[in-house]
Amino acid sequence: MQNNGLQNNETPAEYILRMLEYGETREQIERNLVDQGHAFRFAQEIVAETVKLRYARRRTKGLAMVLVGAIVCFLSFLLTITGMFAGDEYGFVLFGLTGLGVIIVFTGLTYVF
Repeated sequence: MQNNGLQNNETPAEYILRMLEYGETREQIERNLVDQGHAFRFAQEIVAETVKLRYARRRTKGLAMVLVGAIVCFLSFLLTITGMFAGDEYGFVLFGLTGLGVIIVFTGLTYVF
């Protein structure tokens, strides 16, 4: 069962994040905060800032994944080049690591956008 009120020692920002996870809209959350005695302007601003913070966290996670994927792709490139000159089998490195790197990059891009 969903509790629409602030729980013990819960800040309004934590409450907003919890309600967003439950799938409530910004308007519903603002209305709940006003019903709990907060000013309407305060409710609007705290909801807007908390949503910005939530998306900033997602963007940070996404950019980190893009960076890791790019590093894996670059490592694949280096191993492929050294494998070609050494005469080793480089098919797994060329296709396996590059594919993994691209998958990580695109997964990170889904978090960024």
